[in-house]
Amino acid sequence: MPTIFEVDYMDSLNGHAEATKARDTVLERIGIVNQSCIGASLGSCGRRNANEQNHLASAVREWLDLLNSKGVAESDIPSFTLDKCRWTYTVYSPMLLLPPTFLSKQSLRELLAGPLSPELLELWRIICRKLKVTHIAINKPIPAKAPNASASEGNPAEPNTLRSPTDLTPVYGDFGEANLPPTEENFQRAFWVSTVQNDIIQVWPPLYTMFSRGNIGEKARLLKLLSPASTSGGNSFLSQSSGSSAVDLYAGIGYFAFSYVKAGLDRVLCWELNGWSIEGLRRGAKKNGWTTKTVLEDGPGDDTPSTTDQTGNESANERLLIFNESNRNAAKRVQNLRSKIPPIRHVNCGYLPSSSGSWDVAVQVLDPLQGGWIHAHENVGPQDMEQRRNHVVEIFRDLVCQCHKADFEAHGFHVKCQHVERVKTYAPGVTHVVFDIAILPNTPR
Repeated sequence: MPTIFEVDYMDSLNGHAEATKARDTVLERIGIVNQSCIGASLGSCGRRNANEQNHLASAVREWLDLLNSKGVAESDIPSFTLDKCRWTYTVYSPMLLLPPTFLSKQSLRELLAGPLSPELLELWRIICRKLKVTHIAINKPIPAKAPNASASEGNPAEPNTLRSPTDLTPVYGDFGEANLPPTEENFQRAFWVSTVQNDIIQVWPPLYTMFSRGNIGEKARLLKLLSPASTSGGNSFLSQSSGSSAVDLYAGIGYFAFSYVKAGLDRVLCWELNGWSIEGLRRGAKKNGWTTKTVLEDGPGDDTPSTTDQTGNESANERLLIFNESNRNAAKRVQNLRSKIPPIRHVNCGYLPSSSGSWDVAVQVLDPLQGGWIHAHENVGPQDMEQRRNHVVEIFRDLVCQCHKADFEAHGFHVKCQHVERVKTYAPGVTHVVFDIAILPNTPR
């Protein structure tokens, strides 16, 4: 499975033939699967200046040629254009994911209801053949609010805490039935896809849970910071990963949890509400060769699960301990586990637009003697970065005083933001950042 790359062939039509040829040769060797080209519309890009390296453009041109051979008039072909005249796509084997701008809702309705509706099936077949996939879907941003038919001014929609991709539009292939409860039978019936980032396999059902490829840089940063090479030279930042545990309070399908395991931490405790995401986490862990154990919300308060999944030999030392419950239960769970696991030195709060609702829990689960680091994910305006950084530090200082009052008074903790990582642009004027908060005792214990 190739790694996903972002590439724009913006100069391929501008006379830079030698540079383009050299670059295309390199990209072809590394297995590029995410590509772009320029075109004013499907019609024009299909008939002139089409980039031969872009399989999507090639497929659409072949379809247009087929329509032409059947005598379909150009005036009968709906005009659906691409955002900024770019052809982009992503392959998550075996699914092709098209951007929201590939087909507008109006254009899709025109095609489905118009005289070309029988021919649309042939377009999807050609695209599947060209890109070597079996399924096609049109992507949409994950909505902040969950769909609610009864939502009104007096009864607003609930937050989409499960991060369900409710606006994903399957257009070709059997994606399974929507809104199925997460049961073992439904897991077997569902359509699953996978990809590789930083040599880590991730698996998920696109109809039921999200995947954010934009987090690849933050995952790589965690791997680097936690690697032995980064701490052996006297760098204290995120040091002492050996003999440590981590907590991921919003685990999803294992975005950041897998990075902690890959980096060598002994145990990673995960909290996740979405049963579909947990199944993706389990499947992904199995493909990576890591053992897991799952605990249901009504299970006992230690690491003895109500439901168990073993991907290796039976033992009490699974690399990933997964709790299918609210992370508000994490403090109690961890308290019962302290004597059975290495100290928790790292806590990830990866929830947007703000992870602040979990910060008190993050401080509570951090090792009360050695302390550690909390990664607090936030959406911040670039002009507010410094102010927000100072405010976040003050919040954590107050939480440390409240949660570890005796230790704080006896030994003291220093709380500071060691780094602000700009992960990606979340929306115009909004940046997804991570505040690396160090909470460490003044005198090592």
